[in-house]
Amino acid sequence: MPTADYQRIAEDLRRRLAEGEWSPGERLPPRAQLAHEYRTSPAAIQRGQELLIDTGLLEGRKSVGVFVRAPEARIALPVLLPIPDAIRQAGLVPAIEYRSDVKVPAPEPIARRLSVDIDTLCVRTRYEYLGNARPLALGESWEPMALTHRTPVLLPEDGPLAGTGVARRMASVGVRVGHAQLRTHARHPDDHEALRLGITRRTLIIRLDRTHLTDTGQPVETATFLLPQTRWELVYDVPIPASEPLGDGHRPRGADGHAAESRAIRQDGTPRRR
Repeated sequence: MPTADYQRIAEDLRRRLAEGEWSPGERLPPRAQLAHEYRTSPAAIQRGQELLIDTGLLEGRKSVGVFVRAPEARIALPVLLPIPDAIRQAGLVPAIEYRSDVKVPAPEPIARRLSVDIDTLCVRTRYEYLGNARPLALGESWEPMALTHRTPVLLPEDGPLAGTGVARRMASVGVRVGHAQLRTHARHPDDHEALRLGITRRTLIIRLDRTHLTDTGQPVETATFLLPQTRWELVYDVPIPASEPLGDGHRPRGADGHAAESRAIRQDGTPRRR
């Protein structure tokens, strides 16, 4: 089977990268220039570059160009740790770009997650998380507006408790957050998400859905985070209940309630009592 033009270009660009023609962080020539060099179309150059973006050799930057990606480890994200803290722990300088809107009607999926009626008015905040000025993750948070209406903590990233987290803001209005539920799955980004994250639509992203609930199980906030799997890994720290060591009088019991006996199996497959 003949090699497609964009595959040939991807392989040659891979070779040139391996030979050090462009250094990590350096911008590649414009697509029109590369198209002239390879005697092909800019579309074929774009598809070839996208193959290398998918493998982590290149990265696209919105409205800027395509750059050689510096080798880097994935950022570890304990699932309840704020994303900026994880970015900081990875040795990067975190930053957040956000926008909050009030009186936004809850669409059906959000209403279901918040256990409210469809079109219930909410505060919606959209986030772009950056490390060293590069986009690393996207987020979107929803809160029923009735919980914080006419209070100083209406907006998550503005006011006296800006950026302190859901639990502390809710506590300031008498709502105690008891726990959070997390769900994850992988999918491909849409065109808008891929553009904002500087990835292609073929790059897998981790979708992390997080909902904060009161002690009685009432949701007070739900958020979705989009994390490119080439840049992130989730970490689950699960507590294990303590157990007392078994003494001689507490041997394991069998299904009939009697003390269980240790058994070995003979070579012929028949049990042998010890």
